[in-house]
Amino acid sequence: MGTTSAPRHPAPLWRRLVWFALLWAGSVLSLGVVAGLLRAWLKAG
Repeated sequence: MGTTSAPRHPAPLWRRLVWFALLWAGSVLSLGVVAGLLRAWLKAG
C-alpha cells in the first residue's frame, strides 16, 4: 500500500515549541480542574 502524498517537511522550531507549550498548558489546566473537583467532592462529603 503506497501513499501518493508529497513528502512532509518538519514544521519550524517555533511552531513545534508553541504546540508543546499549548499541550503542556492544557494538561496542567485539566489536571487543576480535576483536582479542584476532587477537592470540592471530598470537602462536601
